[in-house]
Amino acid sequence: MYGRTGDDRNRHSGLLTSLMVIAVFLIVGAILLFNRNGFVAITRIQSQVDSLRRENESLESRIDSLENTILLLESDSSYMEKRVREILGWGRDNELIIRFTEPKN
Repeated sequence: MYGRTGDDRNRHSGLLTSLMVIAVFLIVGAILLFNRNGFVAITRIQSQVDSLRRENESLESRIDSLENTILLLESDSSYMEKRVREILGWGRDNELIIRFTEPKN
């Protein structure tokens, strides 16, 4: 009467097997999630890829704008004159150029 019955042993054996299966699944799941090629790493890398794509698009837009400016400077003398006047403050003969500066405090 003091010993375990067959039902108790089967129940404990089944419980132990279930716990081992759950432990294996948890370990495999943790490895799949958190290793260097796991889900968390892939999500982080995908976020970086998306950020770099947005930066690329912005830079491509800037390149297009600069290429248009170069084309205008090479082919449109009135545009070139306008930019020279704006950037260098140049003027034509007999023109008076007035420059406004911020007062120094």
